[in-house]
This record gives sequence, structure tokens and C-alpha cells, in this order.
Amino acid sequence: MTRPSVGIVGGGLLGLATAYRLVQAGIDVSVYERDGQLGGLAGTADLGGIPVDRYYHVVLPTDERVRSLAAEVGIGEDRFRFRTTRVGFYQQGQLTSMSSARELLTFPGLSPLDRVRLAAFAARCQLKGDSTDLESLSLETWLRKICGNSLWESLWRPLLDSKFDGRYDDLPATYLWARTRRMSATRDKAAREVMGTIDGGYQVLVDALAREIRALGGEVLLDTDVHSVPAAGGRAIGVVVDGTLRPHDFVVTTQLRPGLKGLLAPELELALGADPNRYLGVVCVVARLSKSISPYYALNITDRRIPLTTVVETTHVIDPERAGGTLLYVPKYVTPDNPDLDRPAAEIKREYLDHVRTMFPALRPSDILAAQVARARIAEPIHTVGAPRPTERTLFPAPGLATASSAHIYPELVNGQAVLGVAETLVAGLLERVGSEQREAQAA
Repeated sequence: MTRPSVGIVGGGLLGLATAYRLVQAGIDVSVYERDGQLGGLAGTADLGGIPVDRYYHVVLPTDERVRSLAAEVGIGEDRFRFRTTRVGFYQQGQLTSMSSARELLTFPGLSPLDRVRLAAFAARCQLKGDSTDLESLSLETWLRKICGNSLWESLWRPLLDSKFDGRYDDLPATYLWARTRRMSATRDKAAREVMGTIDGGYQVLVDALAREIRALGGEVLLDTDVHSVPAAGGRAIGVVVDGTLRPHDFVVTTQLRPGLKGLLAPELELALGADPNRYLGVVCVVARLSKSISPYYALNITDRRIPLTTVVETTHVIDPERAGGTLLYVPKYVTPDNPDLDRPAAEIKREYLDHVRTMFPALRPSDILAAQVARARIAEPIHTVGAPRPTERTLFPAPGLATASSAHIYPELVNGQAVLGVAETLVAGLLERVGSEQREAQAA
């Protein structure tokens, strides 16, 4: 009997982790990546001759899936770098640290009662182990009820405005619950956040996965655009590349739903049903500087005169020598129709870095060694309030087809640890289905 075959569309972390586990299980696997480089949003870009993460990424000490998979494919623990970091806010025209419990309780611009409410909210999220009752509850309603209207107006509303391009009315309460729990789990005994990275970024992990897949007999194809996923009798039968059908017993797509439009045969697309999510894009200036400008790894921006999401100086964790200086990310999460996604890159660089200079006046134009703009119109799924959770039905919507993506992470946040969790669920479902079909074929 021939070995079952799986075709995977997309060479990001999800696709490669899935392919690696499948080829280990004796499945014939082909990964199709249309770009000339693996990694997707987790990949690297060339910044003035030095490879850097295209977008900023973090690994936490609690990300056991990431660390164990890395060890399995030959990435030693010494390639992980963890540092105690500081978190700040730009509020009312001033930089303010919120890197410890003490600083939370002395945060400026808040009344003593609001500070206590803020600390109590963080503790409540950490203690609450189940979020089922929060899924149909609006985040704004929840925050106003627990923290009060004053804290909502002075802190939460502008913070959400910066992170969701002004649209946060349809967010479920699970969003902030999940974020608070993930970040609280990283704090050390002094309640300081500990952040980390893989030396070389996630690109090191995806490249190592590709190497192992090939060594085990799998295919990882670059510069290979899948034109369509055809079907016969309602079942996916393979992928079409350069006008030729490459048959597979199962096809896995790793794109978010907007990326599947026109890719799937009509009967397969119909099987997907309604999309419960909306999406955010991202515009990100990454700059290499001659010096550090911020004492913070991440800076939250609640002063809405600065229309950015955050400023992240990743060389508080990454070795500055490897980055060729200080590495600064200036992202803005945007709705897919935001004009910043289409404006000339030179305008974006100038405008975003001007905002950075407003917050950090010591930054001079001569300090900027290199800068570039990365953009993605569809980058992050937003699960809306009351929408159903992803299920096995949404992961396997039609015979021979799996549509796995970061949309299946909810209620967790999008990160490498959660992506690998989706890969584990996907692999288990694929192996179960492959085994069932093999048994049926043998019985026939």
C-alpha cells in the first residue's frame, strides 16, 4: 500500500511544524511556499545588510512547545536569550514605567482608587482559569464594570484605540484576560517581566524544521505558488502548481480566510461557512540605530496624539552586536482599509520616526543607520464578541481538507507557543483521519 500524502500550502511556523510531525509519522509531505524564503510573518528581512526579524517577536520562558521543538531540531538552549525587561507607557506626554507592582500602584494620572482597581484587575485575570463566561461579554462592558469609568477613559480606552486602530467595540472580554494571564506568567519573583528570543529569530527554527523535513524524505518547495486546490465529489484532491495537478490525500492550508478566496474549489469554499472573524493588518517601521533611546523593551502608547501602537526596542533582549546596533520596531496595527498600507514607504518612515522623536527627543536623524517598512494587509484575526470558538469542524471543513491558521488559536493570543498548539491539534486530527481511511481501504 502506498503511503498517504499531505500537501501543505504555506511555509510558516504552522505549516513546517505540521509537516515535521507528519513526516516523522511516515506520511509523504510536500510544503509549498510561494516566497523565496520560509517563515512568513515570522521570517527575517535584510536591514542594511543585516538579517533581522521582519516584525518583532518574543519568546517567553513559559513557551515550552517552542523550546522543546527547538531542542528536537538541534537548536541548543544556549540559543535562547532571556532578560528581565522594563515596560513603559507614554501617557499625557510623558514616559512612565510600569515594570513592577510598586510602579503600578504609583502610576501617574490615576487616582488612588483607580490604581487599586488596576492591580485588582490584573490579579483577577491571573486567578480566573476559565474564560467561557467572558466570550459573550463585551470587553468595554467588562472593563467599565470591574475598573470603573474613570480608568476606562484614562487608560483602557486609549490603549485599545492604539492597538485596534480605533475599533474595539466588538472585542470579547477574553482578549484582555488572555493577554494579562500570558504576561503575568512571565514575571520573576520581583514581578518584573522576563522576555526572550531565539538567537537569529524564528527564522532559525523554521529553517531547522525545513532541514529536518528534507532529511526525513519530505519536500519543502520555495518559489512555488499554489494556484488552486481542486475537488472531486466534494473532496480536496491536491494542489495545482504551474497548471499541473499534484495529487494529495489531504491538503492543509495555513492562510487566514481572506487568503483562501479564489484558492479553494467552490464546493470547498462553501464548506467553510461564514467567517466569524475580522482582521487587522500591520504597518511596521524597523530601524537600526547607533544607540539605545528607550529604557523599555515595549512602550504602550495611551497619548493618542501619537497615532502608533507601540515602540519596541528588541535589543534589550537581542544582542546589539548581532543586530549591528539598537533594533527598534515602530508598528501600527490597522484595519485592512487603512491608507498607511498603500502610502509610499518613504512617507511612512518619515512620519513614524517623527512620532518616535516626539517621545524620545534625543533621537537624531544621524542616529538612524538604516530603516525600512514592512506591511501586511491581513496579519491578525480578531475573534468578535459572541462568535463561536474554533472547533474540529472549522479545522477540517471538508473531506481531504484542513484549513489551519492563527484564527484557530482563540482564546489564546497569536504567538509561537499558541501556533505550535494548533499544529499539535492539526497533526492529531490528520493522523486519525489518515489511519481511518487506510483501515477502510484495507477492509475493502
